[in-house]
Amino acid sequence: MSAAPECPVCRARFRGAPECPRCAADLRPLMRLAARAFHLRCEARAALTAGDAASAARAATAAEALLPTPAGRALATVARVLAT
Repeated sequence: MSAAPECPVCRARFRGAPECPRCAADLRPLMRLAARAFHLRCEARAALTAGDAASAARAATAAEALLPTPAGRALATVARVLAT
């Protein structure tokens, strides 16, 4: 998946609406994935702040598996480096 989420049906750029404006596909599953990835990245940041790099690395890596982003990749890299 690219950095910006896309409609899995027509590849229109995801704009946060539950339905694709181009093809009317149901995007709620994509929205749930994006929300879960966001929460995992929040958990990773909180774990880093608390000094728990191993937990941060796990959460950030899980977020990247769901929905990769450039900032998420950087967070996962920092967490993994600190965890070693």
